[in-house]
Amino acid sequence: MSVLKEGQLLYPTESLPPMMRDFVYCVMHATQANDALVGPVAVSVASAAVQGVADVLSPFGTDMPTSLFTGVVALSGDRKSTVLKLACRGMEEFERGMEGYLDPEMSFRHWGSHPFLLEEATEKGVVDVYAKGAKSLFYALDEGSMLTRNLDVPALCKRFDAAPIRHLSRTRGLTYVADTRGALCMLVQDLTFSRMMKGDKGAYLIESGLLPRMLMSFASMPLSVPPPPCSMNTYNHEFHERIKALMRDYKELFMHGKPRSKMRLVADAEQLWKQALEEWEMLLRDSMWHSIRPFVRRAGEQALRLAGVLQWFTAPQEMIERTSMETAIDIVQWHLVQARAGFGKLPQEALQQELARTLYDYLMRRAVKYNATATPRNTLIRGAPLSLRKADQLDMALDQLELEGKVGFYPMNTRKNVVLTAASIAAMNPKNTTIANNLSGKF
Repeated sequence: MSVLKEGQLLYPTESLPPMMRDFVYCVMHATQANDALVGPVAVSVASAAVQGVADVLSPFGTDMPTSLFTGVVALSGDRKSTVLKLACRGMEEFERGMEGYLDPEMSFRHWGSHPFLLEEATEKGVVDVYAKGAKSLFYALDEGSMLTRNLDVPALCKRFDAAPIRHLSRTRGLTYVADTRGALCMLVQDLTFSRMMKGDKGAYLIESGLLPRMLMSFASMPLSVPPPPCSMNTYNHEFHERIKALMRDYKELFMHGKPRSKMRLVADAEQLWKQALEEWEMLLRDSMWHSIRPFVRRAGEQALRLAGVLQWFTAPQEMIERTSMETAIDIVQWHLVQARAGFGKLPQEALQQELARTLYDYLMRRAVKYNATATPRNTLIRGAPLSLRKADQLDMALDQLELEGKVGFYPMNTRKNVVLTAASIAAMNPKNTTIANNLSGKF
């Protein structure tokens, strides 16, 4: 039986541990952002807190960081900055320890705090922070264009790998720092990302290995239905208290030079991970997946890191349980599907079906949100997921959906307005929306 869930369009929020899942729902309620934005950000912040105190010992005997790199592409106005700020709230206590720090030559280890959230930074500035004693940093970039403007892409790749820092400067000579950790969360507007990916710059971001190191999410879908209720206040959520506790643990370690804890997989979690590894390798035999080969080849490592994050964040112990690995595999597979939609090059027939699925999901969600079954074509060109904003690809998707009887057009013999058919309306869940009852006979 396969352990990979193929074709899941919604972020697997239900698979998250209860506290993390509840926090995601609270932020969704507070911001009206969708799960494809909030879920990855919450997991990324958890990773940044865990990376300073715990590593994973792989089944092959190598130490692996629990650092994650996450990239989320969203529409303008989708509350990217607000979501990231809410998720990082628990880290502010640690950074407030920098108040009163006046001597720039004093080691951060002696002071007991250091800058942790990096919003705007150069590689030289980052190296200086590590050189003064910091062991863990979080690149919290709510404007992703800063990534290529100020930061060193090869250095970021080494940061993900936890490689020693060897920085040679004409004025300072060699700076060598070992045993550091760095997590990254890059939020970027869809149009900005499109510009980043055009030409040599986009090819470089992939060929350098930076984007394949990221768990990518294309969060351009609107929030279709209200999320389930959450049990706590967003600003005083238990999630923040757990982040604070992890940052206090990290402070103790970095001030006294203590080693991080090591986690390893229990037997059935290791067996599950190895099965997922085999299935990810099998995916590469399919041309639909081969075009994102660098992402697929890193899936096993991503699952190990993520399982360690989930385990230590919710129930810190040396053994990573099967449930943590199951959730990690679900999340990594979802991100692979996202990467395939964003970067993959599919055969024509497969591409048409993939585009049709993406468009149908978008139309159904939009119909529920706006209580309307018709969508103007120009709205799709401007606001649909990125893969559908070119006229030829949009037409491919519309051809397929028309063939399947899921959409029609108004006025007749034009494509000015795309209209969901009665069959599509009937497929909606009447518990979640009144549209199935109110609009089923409208078109």
